[in-house]
Amino acid sequence: MSHLSSLTRRGLAARCWAVSLALFAASLGARFALGDLLASIPFLTFFPAIVGSTLLCGWRPGALVLGLSALAAWYFFLPPFWSFELSGPETVASLLGFLLVGGLDVLLVAALVEVIRRLEVARRTQEALFHELQHRVGNNMQFVASMLRLARRDVADASAAEVLEQAAARIAAMARLHRRLQDPATYAHGLEPVLRDVLADLFQGVPVDVRLDIRPGPLPMQQMTAVVLLVTEAASNALKHVFRPERGTLFEVELREQAGGRLLLTMRDDGPGIDPAPTPAPAGQRLGMHIMQALAGQLGGTLQVGVRPGTTLAIEFARA
Repeated sequence: MSHLSSLTRRGLAARCWAVSLALFAASLGARFALGDLLASIPFLTFFPAIVGSTLLCGWRPGALVLGLSALAAWYFFLPPFWSFELSGPETVASLLGFLLVGGLDVLLVAALVEVIRRLEVARRTQEALFHELQHRVGNNMQFVASMLRLARRDVADASAAEVLEQAAARIAAMARLHRRLQDPATYAHGLEPVLRDVLADLFQGVPVDVRLDIRPGPLPMQQMTAVVLLVTEAASNALKHVFRPERGTLFEVELREQAGGRLLLTMRDDGPGIDPAPTPAPAGQRLGMHIMQALAGQLGGTLQVGVRPGTTLAIEFARA
């Protein structure tokens, strides 16, 4: 394997030197073609070859092209022509000026290439660290869900056990969703396709008419992730309390821009609505509301609940 890698590196190096020599040959040919038109600026055609070879192949090929260009210009285009003789101080100054400017070009282009390379390495390192962090967050959420399920076995109270089971199920679901949503490529085509895919997976096998109306343009990834988590939680509650008991078949999501640039997220179903009576709500429903209130707080808004007909959940927030 190392032998093959060495051969590959040698092949790339040979191609780089060949490209540099080809660029020099092209610049020399262009200089001959232009002839007396460049009598006052005899080095002009060599600069693109110097810059191009340095940019594509590195400073060593660039320095080679610079040296070959200086020799070619000295021999062919500086008086006395077709000779390496120096006719006077002006010729010496012209040649030294070309070497100075060409050398600066090589140094500047090589430095620029190195900066770009380091930025690319830093970007890749940052991406790797980001993905590793998200992976660890997802694993920790799965670990917490497992611990809650273990704790549930030792709880005798049915209500407390239900709360623990609901919490474990939601954390596990959020862990799976978290891994999916933290990939920037997920939002390549905007928020609506992500919501459609998530809701299709959630309502699989259940007759639910999903309607989406997402008006605003792209949002920051953090806000889009919070919106998807909010919609997922609202849809999960509706699935449990409305759609599986066959008490409704419609789930709507709207995201519209309000006056002043604020955004309004609305989620509604066509079920019987939340009972406004003081009777305590089921533990799972209370937990779902607490989660959605926390997510609404992350967006900088407050969860508003409208009841009957159906359940309407609304959050107004500012675009980040």
